[in-house]
Amino acid sequence: MATYGRTTRQGLPRVAGGDPWPPVFEIAGTAAAPAAVVAASAPAAADVTAAVAPVVAVAPAAVVSTARTVRRGLPRVPGGEPWPPASAAPVVDTAAPVVASVTPATDVAAAVGRADSVPAAAAVPAAAAGSAGGGEALRRGLPRTPDGEPWPPAGSAPARPERVAAASVVEVEAAPEPIAAPVAAPVAAAAPAPQRAPIQPPRRPVAAAAASARPAAEPWPKLYGPYSRAEWAAALVIGGFGLLLAATGVVVVVNWLLGLAPMQDFIAAYPGEYHLPESAPIGIPAWIGWQHFFNVFLIVLIMRSGLQVRTQKRPTAFWSPRWNPQRKISLSLWFHQSLDILWLVNGAVFVVLLFMTGQWMRIVPTSWEVFPNALSALLQYLSLDWPTENGWVNYNSLQQIAYFLTVFIAAPLAAITGVRMSGLWPKNAKTLNRIYPVEWARAVHFPVMLYFVLFIIVHVGLVFATGALRNLNHMYASQDVVNWTGFWIFVASLVVIAAVWVAARPLVLAPIARLFGKVSGR
Repeated sequence: MATYGRTTRQGLPRVAGGDPWPPVFEIAGTAAAPAAVVAASAPAAADVTAAVAPVVAVAPAAVVSTARTVRRGLPRVPGGEPWPPASAAPVVDTAAPVVASVTPATDVAAAVGRADSVPAAAAVPAAAAGSAGGGEALRRGLPRTPDGEPWPPAGSAPARPERVAAASVVEVEAAPEPIAAPVAAPVAAAAPAPQRAPIQPPRRPVAAAAASARPAAEPWPKLYGPYSRAEWAAALVIGGFGLLLAATGVVVVVNWLLGLAPMQDFIAAYPGEYHLPESAPIGIPAWIGWQHFFNVFLIVLIMRSGLQVRTQKRPTAFWSPRWNPQRKISLSLWFHQSLDILWLVNGAVFVVLLFMTGQWMRIVPTSWEVFPNALSALLQYLSLDWPTENGWVNYNSLQQIAYFLTVFIAAPLAAITGVRMSGLWPKNAKTLNRIYPVEWARAVHFPVMLYFVLFIIVHVGLVFATGALRNLNHMYASQDVVNWTGFWIFVASLVVIAAVWVAARPLVLAPIARLFGKVSGR
């Protein structure tokens, strides 16, 4: 009868690609019952009257208790001892194989005579092993199904064949009389069992460990808005290349279109400008040059402060008026609204002077011919065969429409929507707020700012592309000559704008804001 040991229930590996944990080993019981193999031989003589009955000789195993060190882990409570305690190490009882040999018949009789003197405990392990089915009960856990039996089922798990303890072999020769009952034979030789070495976890090859090692995660790139710097560069390159291809296609198509006879007749009838009224003034006075500088100065700072207000999450300083200390706005919003007021004052002065001097006829359309001439000017710009520029006397129709939209449409829209979102708007006027909700103002104000940005880019580009020195003299030096005077005035104006752009910080703005109210950190 074979004796089965108990095996450990294994789980998932501790490292990727490793063996299941813990390693396989048997949990030894308190005693191992060696099996007895009985060899019976019958003599060839004919006078043998009874067959030799097999005698099972059971000898108590020589038990050697060896303590095996348990692998200890983390403590169960903070600052405690590692678990399990050192005193909880199991004791492994190893049974040594027993070899007993009974040869003469007198020895069998003597064995029968000594059967009563054998301790009863010597036969108990074998009987218990036989009744248990050759093994030791496993520790049972939770059921695998709801309301089921604990797992594994009641019983024992078979041990591996190579781990079964070696059984004792007893050879019994023929006896004159059959022995009716099993006899316990004395132990002829008992050797101490070898101690089992502690089980070491299997070592993984270095190559396998390196292959299963998780690579270090690369740091995320710093984002500028929704994209990183490399993504912005790639978008600019791809977008610029796409715009270049599109512009090339437009130029080719427009030149093919202007080569047709009907389009040539259209360009001849509408060259891109029409004659102004006889009373229209000629030339650009100096006050327009100054107004132009102030307008550029203020509109650039308004766009800068407006973007800061739109993107600022936590203001560093606040401003409140003297007549209403409870009302507080951020210092950036105060700066933006103050620039708006100066810009409105400058615009009002500009419009008044336009109508007082008759300069309004240069930027306000006075004939319906402005529309076909504007289309003709646009086609000439797209074909790169630009119309003749003579801004000292008359703007082309496309310029006239652009200036009219900027001065009389975009600027009032920016002012009206800005006032609606500012603190100057009455908050308790329910009827007025219902007629003009703040959501409409926000939906219009930002697109108007984008229009100003686009207008400035196109306007400055055409100024430099259609005769920079002459155009700059018109706007800054108020003279129709080609020299560097207007250019250097333009450069000086850019230096002033850049200096104010850099200086527009809370450290500089706070003393100015205190002249009109109270500045606080919160």
